[in-house]
Amino acid sequence: MSPEDRPVASPLAVLSRARLLPAISPLNEVVVSDWADACVASGVPALELLLRGEGAEPAAFAAITRLTRSHPSLAVGVGTVFDADTARRAIDAGARIVVSPIIDTATGAVCQAASVDWLPGAFTPTEIELAERTGAQQVKLFPALAINAPAFLRSFLATRPASRIVPTNVSLEEIPPLAAAGAAGFGVGERLLEGATGAAAIEDRLRAAMRAAGGTPLDA
Repeated sequence: MSPEDRPVASPLAVLSRARLLPAISPLNEVVVSDWADACVASGVPALELLLRGEGAEPAAFAAITRLTRSHPSLAVGVGTVFDADTARRAIDAGARIVVSPIIDTATGAVCQAASVDWLPGAFTPTEIELAERTGAQQVKLFPALAINAPAFLRSFLATRPASRIVPTNVSLEEIPPLAAAGAAGFGVGERLLEGATGAAAIEDRLRAAMRAAGGTPLDA
C-alpha cells in the first residue's frame, strides 16, 4: 500500500509527527481540493473543515464524501463544533476528527463512543485540566491570538509538562517561538498562506511550517 492510500489509525497522530492540523472553510470546492492535494503531498494527512458561515455544514459533509474517494489517506475532520448533536452528524458523515472551541463533555462522550479523535478548546489552566479529565489527549489553545501564547505555554507547562497544547490559527513566523515554548502541534490555515494560492503554494507553506514546528512528514 502506497503512502497515498494508507489510512491514519489515529488522525491526531499528525500532531505527534507532522505537528500540523490545517483548518479551512469548506465553502469553495477548488480551495478544499487544493488543500487536500497539498496535505497529502507534504505528508500532513489530516484536514479540518470549519463549520462557520451559512452553508458550511452541508458543504463540509459533502467535502468529506468527496475526499474519502479522492484522497483516501486524508483524515478529514470538522471544526467549530459546539455540541454533541453536531458532532454526531459530522461523525455520521465520515468525520474522523472533531475540533471544538470549547469544552463540551457531551461532545467528548460522542467522540469517544465512536472512536473519533476530539480536540477541545481551552483558554485557562482550569479549562485545560477539565479537558484532560474529560478524556482529551491534546487540547487546543483558543483563542491563542488573544494572549502572549509562548509565555502562557512556558508558565503552564512548567507545572504540567505532560500536557499537549495545540495553539491554532498561527502564522509561519509564530510557530518557532511557540515550538520553543513547548507547543505539541499547531493549527494552521489562511494566515499561513499570506496571499498565496494553489496547491503548490500551499504545499510549500505546509512544508515550511512543518520544518519550523520540528515535524516529520508521515510518509517519511
